[in-house]
Amino acid sequence: MKRYAIIMLLSFLILTSVAVAQEVSTTPTGARIGTVRAGTTPDSFLYGLDTAIDNIRYLLTFDSGSKARVGLEIARERLLEVREMVVENKVNAAQKAQNEHVKTLEKVKTSITALSRDNSTEELEQEIELERELEEHEEEIETISGELKIKIEIKGGITPEQQALIDSVLNLMQNKTGEVKIKIENKKGETKIKIKAETGKAEEEIEDEIKELEERAGLSDIKQKKAEEQIDDALEELAEVKAKLLEVNPTQVNITAVNELILQSEQRLAQAQEAFNETKFGKAFGQANAAEQLAKNAEKILERFLEEEEEEENEIEVEVEGGIAKIKVEVGDLKLRYRLNTTNREEIVTDISGKTGLSADEINSIMEFEIEEAEEEKEIEVKEKKEEE
Repeated sequence: MKRYAIIMLLSFLILTSVAVAQEVSTTPTGARIGTVRAGTTPDSFLYGLDTAIDNIRYLLTFDSGSKARVGLEIARERLLEVREMVVENKVNAAQKAQNEHVKTLEKVKTSITALSRDNSTEELEQEIELERELEEHEEEIETISGELKIKIEIKGGITPEQQALIDSVLNLMQNKTGEVKIKIENKKGETKIKIKAETGKAEEEIEDEIKELEERAGLSDIKQKKAEEQIDDALEELAEVKAKLLEVNPTQVNITAVNELILQSEQRLAQAQEAFNETKFGKAFGQANAAEQLAKNAEKILERFLEEEEEEENEIEVEVEGGIAKIKVEVGDLKLRYRLNTTNREEIVTDISGKTGLSADEINSIMEFEIEEAEEEKEIEVKEKKEEE
């Protein structure tokens, strides 16, 4: 009976694989990541069959390390399906593929937890290999995300709601991959403790071995590249917030809070550079990421102020009529309404300057000055007489 069930299962797999293969051949873009190709997309009636086959393949892989690799391969396929659905503006179908991506990575996390070898060094090697694949997958998500944003911008035809949903789909995929990376880091920490207990080696000696294994697996190169890019991003964000700081009036914004955040960002950036020089690329990335976030927080404070400043623009209106200047001033919290017995613009500006503290140039740049034609002619005559004298 058991033998019959196995034969039936294998027959099912063969038949369904053929059906899905035929469907794959109709895929318009044929997008690939390495050897992984986007298969049946979520807008097809065969999509449930495709995901079912992937689940069976995962279940029939018994070794935890191999299981995790199969899971990552399936996750790559789901990523390509998201890409194709977004390109075709099928946002709900893209969300469906993203949900499958999340489910797959949850299985990968379970496989990583179950990962175990009699030889702890071999276990560590496998963990490092999986970490490299996770780093690559995260990079693939970032690349496709950037590519899609450009395509959407050029193509257009996306509503703000659809754009928000697409951004959410891509962010959730990236966040889930980050969760699995944390899981593998924690697993590596547990394995390090096992190696120390089994061998009696010092922490530093084990770290050197890990560094060597990471270099051999190509993980160090990936981490180095990511750390470099993150340091550059943090430097760019810091330069941007410093430039914006020059645009604001220091008496009207909480400069102390902004400067404190900038200082903290610079300190984190210095620590990132130091860690990078010591080839501690994971630490360098973390510090540079923190530096970027601190700079962004400082920028948010400045942006809020600039938005408020735009909403509350200074206003000065002067209307000259019958030898009297009617003046309306709204500068910050100061609001004035008064009259002056003069039609002379310079005298009016000098008076407003005394009441507001603004310079003549600042007043003239925002002042709306209206004068009756007769008053203007009279003013010109007075001015010409003065020049003659």
